[in-house]
Amino acid sequence: MSFKIFTLQLLGKIKPVETIEKNRKTIADDFAEFQRVESSDELKLYLELEKEVNSAEFKKKKAEIDALHFKGSHEFNLLKEINSLEKKRSIRDFLKVEGSSELTRFQKLKDAEKTAEYNDLKKYVNDGRFAKDKKEILAQVYKGSPEEKQAREFHKLEKSKQIRVWNELQNPARLKEEESAKHSKKLKIFNETKNSPLLKRFLELKELVNSDSFKKRVAFLQDNTKFENSEANRKFKRLKQLENDPDISFFNGFEKSKLYKNYLAVINSSALKRYRELKQTTTSAEFAERKKYLEDPKKWEKTEEFKRQQQYLEMKKLPHLVRYFKNKGTTVFDFVRNWEVVFEDNFNAAKPDTDKWSFTSLAADKMLGDNFALAGDLHHFTVGKNLKTGGKLAIEVRKEKTTGKLWQMPSGFVQATLDYTSGLISSWKSFSADDGIFEAKIRFNPVRQVVSSVYLAGETDQPRVSLLEMGAKNRLGFISLKNAKAEVEGLDISNLNSNKWYIFSVEKNGSQFTWKINETVVFSGQSSELNKKLHLNASSIVVDEIPASQIPATFEIEWVKCWRRKK
Repeated sequence: MSFKIFTLQLLGKIKPVETIEKNRKTIADDFAEFQRVESSDELKLYLELEKEVNSAEFKKKKAEIDALHFKGSHEFNLLKEINSLEKKRSIRDFLKVEGSSELTRFQKLKDAEKTAEYNDLKKYVNDGRFAKDKKEILAQVYKGSPEEKQAREFHKLEKSKQIRVWNELQNPARLKEEESAKHSKKLKIFNETKNSPLLKRFLELKELVNSDSFKKRVAFLQDNTKFENSEANRKFKRLKQLENDPDISFFNGFEKSKLYKNYLAVINSSALKRYRELKQTTTSAEFAERKKYLEDPKKWEKTEEFKRQQQYLEMKKLPHLVRYFKNKGTTVFDFVRNWEVVFEDNFNAAKPDTDKWSFTSLAADKMLGDNFALAGDLHHFTVGKNLKTGGKLAIEVRKEKTTGKLWQMPSGFVQATLDYTSGLISSWKSFSADDGIFEAKIRFNPVRQVVSSVYLAGETDQPRVSLLEMGAKNRLGFISLKNAKAEVEGLDISNLNSNKWYIFSVEKNGSQFTWKINETVVFSGQSSELNKKLHLNASSIVVDEIPASQIPATFEIEWVKCWRRKK
């Protein structure tokens, strides 16, 4: 018994075949998925997103957006500035007046006829013209006036002897009387007066004092109410009337108010200009949108970059992409990348596939064109009758008498009836290979009287490379016959668990051979004699009487598979 097999099993180095096949299927599926992913637009997109998201430019943009806050921003400072201006008394008072109904009323009154009249009268009174006119009017009195002097002169002349005589003799009858008298003094005075300067003056004064304008002038000078009736006084009274007018009172009060004076002082100021600029800016839709954006704690989440980042992060968690990157750059797919199946059979068909298998060995076919038994064999090989398929291959050893050829020294081939039948399969017609991996999943179930084996052979059955030989002896390695006795260079595998499935394989690389059980190396060796094309064979040979309880003795193979390195 092999201590090596015992130790490997004890240490768990020979894994269960179920684990091996599950791992193989996983690797095959993962590799198929890996290849699909590798050529997919999805991977292309993922790599583009990964490059973008991990780029310095992307990180810089995210940092810039994350650093954006309303407090301390340009917009924050603009609002701070306008709030400061709005708190200034001059601006607040200006805004109270601007657009108010009082200012509107004031501005209408400013251009009104009534206001213009008031301003003219006010100017007339205040600039001295009124006082001057009043003084001049009040200074015009009859006493001492030219008119009084003229009237007094006139009355004085009128009372003079010369003028009285002249006036008297203006009556023609009287004049005639005086002319008829001798030495009339009155006539003398009359004649002296009629061409005198005195009369001329008298007549001038008479015409003057009797004129309407003189009388009107005298009446004016003698009128004690002349100022009350004057234009100056009417203007003054109109001014006083207008001063009590509600509109003018409002106009004067508003014009003199601190609010209006402040309004005039601020309206063209740089502070107001700046306030209006800020007001226009800070009340705009663009400003509101910008402020909202800066105050938004999720502004990064609303960018297209964030969407692509999320897409990248979501894709990064996709199981098939996770597996792709986990396996990329590793050796996990080295076998499936470097090896390809060139021959296989899972025996699912109802009958053995005759395109793949021959039911005679190559050596037998060359010698007789038919199978034959060797000396010591208790069976004949049938042509496929002892083979069952349908999920696995079963080579059945049956107890039934059959006549066939037997190699017997020194007679050679003779007809012989034997008690058992068995079967074999060989790939010599369809497949052989110089190098590669040859493997089969086999149930390890030795029957001491039967030698069941899967082996590689060339044109002759000996020497052979045995993947497995079980029966009285359980072994693998190089097997050859010398002097009708088997010589073995290999490994005893009797410690394998009976009635369990194992994957037996051998890798050939020229003259170098390596055996594995469930993918664990158990033996290796060299054979220059077997450095040639080999094909696959399986058979059961009866070497002793089999107890009835063990009939039929079945050799089960679930599948065979042969690989070669990809070119």
